[in-house]
Amino acid sequence: MPGRHQVDRGSTSLTTVLLTPVFVVIAFAAFQAAMWRHARTEARFVARDTAVQVARYQTPSGDARASAQAVLAADTDLRGSDVAIMVTADLVTVTVSGRAPGILRGTSADVVVVEAVPVERFRVP
Repeated sequence: MPGRHQVDRGSTSLTTVLLTPVFVVIAFAAFQAAMWRHARTEARFVARDTAVQVARYQTPSGDARASAQAVLAADTDLRGSDVAIMVTADLVTVTVSGRAPGILRGTSADVVVVEAVPVERFRVP
């Protein structure tokens, strides 16, 4: 029975040629999503650290903002980043925004992260 175990080499090559671009696009999308997620994680870390500095250690807002801006400029992938700090009697809210880079030109994404930390102080009953 010669036809039973015969493999059509042409169909295997055609399948490979047709599926390779699909796998490349999927890999590209996964890598791009990882880059955006990493930028968001960096922004979240800076926002949280800045909020803690102001809420727990009473660092002046201006100093904390300048420090956060310096960290974002030197150590993160975010471009055009901005830090906003809002302090109320009970809460410090820090907003970090910027653009996460993309693999190709035009594939960058906006990142906005908000972190809030309660102000720590002694309370007399």
